[in-house]
Amino acid sequence: MYCQHCGREAKEGSGYCENCGRPFEKAPPGGGKLYAYELTRLNVPEDTRNPGVAASLGFFLGWILLGPVGYIYLGQWNWFWLTFVIQIFAIPLTAGVAYILLPVIFAIHQYQMAKDLNEMVVVAREERQDDVDEDGMPTIREE
Repeated sequence: MYCQHCGREAKEGSGYCENCGRPFEKAPPGGGKLYAYELTRLNVPEDTRNPGVAASLGFFLGWILLGPVGYIYLGQWNWFWLTFVIQIFAIPLTAGVAYILLPVIFAIHQYQMAKDLNEMVVVAREERQDDVDEDGMPTIREE
């Protein structure tokens, strides 16, 4: 394992780098590097979403060029606009082949994104639970 900050080798399972002393960043659940960029970053919704509904929206609306609407259901406007622009350029540039492929791609991606978002919602809820004591009062942490 290597430190994300200084690039030196670090111990497996350690919470911080022994060389530079900086803590290791946790990878987002299911996100990997794809969701690390500002343009593709996921916004964690308040509640979970049904992956089947997201996939259905992407697939069925994809045939009438509205496949990105599934991202609105997931609360991911950045992904809506990104895929909308890609769709506009991809269909003419691929002589219509993208028209056949995009609904399937939207369905698969929106299904997986809904699963990733649901994991993130559960983690966020657990973190909020950890910040409350038995009496329901917020816990004050000293860092």
